[in-house]
Amino acid sequence: MKLSFWNLMMLVAYALVCIIIGLVSTRGNRDDDYLIAGRKIGLFGFVSTVVASYIGGAAIVAYSAYVYKFGISAIAVFVGTAAGFLFFIPYALKLRKFSTKKQFLTLSDWFYFKYDKKTGVASALILFVVYFGMLLNQFIAGSSILSNISGWSYETALMASAAVITIYLFAGGFKSVVKTDVFQYVIMFVLFILLAYVLVKGNHHFSREMTDFSDMSVSMTIVFIFFGILIIFQSAEYWQRVYAAKSNKVVKKGFIASAILVLITGFAITVVGLSAHYQVPGIAPRNAFAEGLKILVPEKFIGAGLVLLFAAIMSSADTIIFVLASSVAKDYIAHFSKKEVTQHNLKMQTKIFIVLFSFLGFFLAFYFRSIINVILFITGVGFTIIPAAIASFHFKISNMAALASFISGVTYVSILLVSGNLMPELSIASILVATLFLIVFQLFTRKKVVAVRDN
Repeated sequence: MKLSFWNLMMLVAYALVCIIIGLVSTRGNRDDDYLIAGRKIGLFGFVSTVVASYIGGAAIVAYSAYVYKFGISAIAVFVGTAAGFLFFIPYALKLRKFSTKKQFLTLSDWFYFKYDKKTGVASALILFVVYFGMLLNQFIAGSSILSNISGWSYETALMASAAVITIYLFAGGFKSVVKTDVFQYVIMFVLFILLAYVLVKGNHHFSREMTDFSDMSVSMTIVFIFFGILIIFQSAEYWQRVYAAKSNKVVKKGFIASAILVLITGFAITVVGLSAHYQVPGIAPRNAFAEGLKILVPEKFIGAGLVLLFAAIMSSADTIIFVLASSVAKDYIAHFSKKEVTQHNLKMQTKIFIVLFSFLGFFLAFYFRSIINVILFITGVGFTIIPAAIASFHFKISNMAALASFISGVTYVSILLVSGNLMPELSIASILVATLFLIVFQLFTRKKVVAVRDN
């Protein structure tokens, strides 16, 4: 498909708006604004940035790829995620209480606080692998769609995407992340209003199979629901948004509203993915949403729809790059530095790592182009921190038990990867392995403590 002049202008306009947002965000920008938006995000900003970071890349391209590959069962991901947002609320309120006192910036700050330095470092390493994989996913998704709609090569599209993100993120930091997420949220709203209009007008023909749940896999549905619920606890971007919220009221109402919007948007994504699933067999799963839109949407709307889609996807990559950059600056350099690290130091180090990770993501996205395989691996690795994270809110867990749960889960997923058995139901089973080792080592260390006391 050839990108028309007007569609190209829309794409250029989007890029310019994002860059302008980043530059404007630097005005009166204190170090705290750059790092965590001054911890003053209101309700609309909170909902916008939560939904936009979720819907932007993973939910549109990756989950439509899931729908294309696994069928209607994949809609359970959105049901699980909505439930996960609601389930996370009491934990989020506790998090915000501690984060305000301790000035948390990253998810691993919680592990440094609740456990010891070794456990904090281990959690940071795991999250680094997870989020670097997510960055690859975002670049692959956005570049594939831009290549699809423009006729450009994948490499050219990748370079354009990385350049735009790096410029505005380097300039504005977390404050620009929030503001571009609001912009992205508006774009997504326009896109799905357009899609809803087309569906209501009836300019398409659904096959009976698309609404037939008889082939729905029970096991895959359960896997996807648990995936949606548990993914919240290892998603550093949601923890950062809790830290940045200006009140408990914003956190509570924000997650409730986000749950509703995720369900609505998830239904639209599933419809498009199923269209491709049944009517365009044999394509790469990462192209499922683009191909599905071609089936559902009249040709005159295709260019605009895909440009808007690309805009939404690329606006999510900024969140991931910022999570990576701030994590390295805070979780490694700050915790191991012998000198006191000020917020200004953290800001400058974060800027350096923003450029570095943007370049690395661009470079590696040349070689890893399978979205589903990337997601299965990083999901399995990421789920290893969930048992220790949840348990830390309810019990006094030993440092050794938490560290053992991390190591066992990562080892299990690595074995799956090497043996060629990286499947959804086996991948998320890493949480069971990590839970088992957490319990065993917790009991072992408790008995050891009792034995020492008796002696």
